[in-house]
Amino acid sequence: TILILLFLRSRKNNFINMENKTNLEQIINEFLSFKEKADNPSYVACFGKTFVEENDPNYHISQQIGKIVVESGFGVLHGGYIGTMQAVSDGANQSIKLDSKKNEFWNIGAPMKIFDKDVKRADCVQLTAAENILDRKRVLVEMCDVCIALPVAGFGTLSEIIDIFHLNQINSKFGGKIRPIIFYGKLWKELMEEIIN
Repeated sequence: TILILLFLRSRKNNFINMENKTNLEQIINEFLSFKEKADNPSYVACFGKTFVEENDPNYHISQQIGKIVVESGFGVLHGGYIGTMQAVSDGANQSIKLDSKKNEFWNIGAPMKIFDKDVKRADCVQLTAAENILDRKRVLVEMCDVCIALPVAGFGTLSEIIDIFHLNQINSKFGGKIRPIIFYGKLWKELMEEIIN
């Protein structure tokens, strides 16, 4: 027992990093400030694959989704990098340019420090980079009002969608915000059928 306590005390800083908490609080406050500058629309978080080329049909579909979301009066929130995130951002920017009531704060990216080393950021307003993937995911999941699972996905997208399902399950039982999830594409239809069956 003493050895376990000594080990845990020696590793305490690895388990609890107050600097990350401050970073997360800063990002959430920054998002709320950006939302206010956009005149407080509801935000749709778009989740999809990072490494998708511009000539991929799914890039074009994601771009159209971003455009339609903003045209429909919602802001977009996404991971803030290339691939489907850039596609959503491109579509959102197209809609923003056509509507004098909307500004750049209708299109928000949520980057992460580790990606900044190697991955180009999307053309949008960017929140402060999160310290890690868990904080980034928390911002995307907790700050949105609706979620869209884009037509192409990887493990990160799947993880985000599972977290939203789980959060909705908890909130429906104990009270809290329910975030509807919209699935776009054959991938999700097949996956959901497999899970249900």
